[in-house]
Amino acid sequence: MAKNAGRKANAAAQKKPVTVDRSKDVIYQVKTRRDSDIIKAYITFNYRVMHPGVTPRLILFGILIAAPAIIVKTMWLRIALAVVGVLLILLGLFRQYISLALTKSNDEAYKNGTEFTYEFTQADARSWTGNSLESSGKYKDVTAFYYDKDYFYLGMKSRDFFILPKSRFTIGDPAGFEEFIYKKSKKTCRWIPDNFRDQMKQRRAKRAVGADPQAKQ
Repeated sequence: MAKNAGRKANAAAQKKPVTVDRSKDVIYQVKTRRDSDIIKAYITFNYRVMHPGVTPRLILFGILIAAPAIIVKTMWLRIALAVVGVLLILLGLFRQYISLALTKSNDEAYKNGTEFTYEFTQADARSWTGNSLESSGKYKDVTAFYYDKDYFYLGMKSRDFFILPKSRFTIGDPAGFEEFIYKKSKKTCRWIPDNFRDQMKQRRAKRAVGADPQAKQ
């Protein structure tokens, strides 16, 4: 009887799931959900960094198309030019909100409230969906690193893209995150200006650096 009881106890112990404390080697951790703010941050990043000239070009093309409607005498052509021009202007002004609405209507992670966890150790960066490990990459695989007032944006060779709200760091201080990633990856964290005045400052700084012969050396 005692032997049978011991065997049953051992079998039960073997079947019992073992929980691993992942936090021991985690230096920075961010827990977030794909809510409206995260989706909007991703869309805004895409427009500012990946396709920075699309919005002003759409508005300019809209104005150029709509302007001749003032002098064109043919009514149907006047209406067509005005409608197309106005649509392009509106698309340029509100395309972020259009993309946001479309993404929210089709994104299952947004609908389900899925939790995402991003962890950074001395050796690698990991992405978790719930308790499932989605990806893990070395810091040498970091391809891009940006920040603005509220977020860090980290791109990896595996096509993973981490959107890290500064307000949702659960382990580590976001103030030291930029230096940590730079030491590990040698990627400089680039600033994304939030408003038009800061964008002008950034452009003037780039022109000044480009005009300085010593800065080019």
